[in-house]
Amino acid sequence: MKLRWQWTTRFSTSRMTIARHWKPMRTEFPRNKPTCAFVWHEDMPHRTPQPELPDPEHFERIKKQELFCVFKSSVYHQHKVTVGDIVQAEKLHRRDAGEKVVFGTVLLVGSKDFTILGKPTVPYAKVKATVEQQTLTKEMLAFWYKPRRKQSHFYRRRQHVTMLRIDEIILTPDEDPADPPPPKPARLLDLWANRWLDPAEKEGIEMIEGEDGRLIPKV
Repeated sequence: MKLRWQWTTRFSTSRMTIARHWKPMRTEFPRNKPTCAFVWHEDMPHRTPQPELPDPEHFERIKKQELFCVFKSSVYHQHKVTVGDIVQAEKLHRRDAGEKVVFGTVLLVGSKDFTILGKPTVPYAKVKATVEQQTLTKEMLAFWYKPRRKQSHFYRRRQHVTMLRIDEIILTPDEDPADPPPPKPARLLDLWANRWLDPAEKEGIEMIEGEDGRLIPKV
């Protein structure tokens, strides 16, 4: 059918209007919560499903080991790191050098004694990092041309990137993996108006006690 459109229709929107109706069906079922499989290397090879958590008596043993992990810094980029590594990631907007960043999308955690496989992520693992600098990559040359038309261009392109230093790989199997609810803003209008202010600038905003007892900016 697709070939029939390709060779029998002219260059118009007719093919696009037909293709718009052939979209995949939406899945309305809720997604399962992320889980993982904890595997001791001494128990391999195993032929049965592995538990999500080890025995509670091994929690302290797990936290003291040297770990490596694979985490995602964006939708497309994954990094395999250990503590102390320098990572070149895509640009993290509105982050300055010295700021702390926490990544919670950890796909795998491992050491010399065990491996934790995320399905798709490990719910009780996090990666703490420090922004080293916001910089540019080296120049990449791209050559563009049109044959038989005497049209060509050289492009020099540099990509914005963020350099991260991995400070800590955290495993908290004995804590609740759910993140605490974010604090409610005093007022949405004030949150929107002050969204680009530095902490030093926010200190000069006079706060008063509202009707519900919380502090809100003075109008």
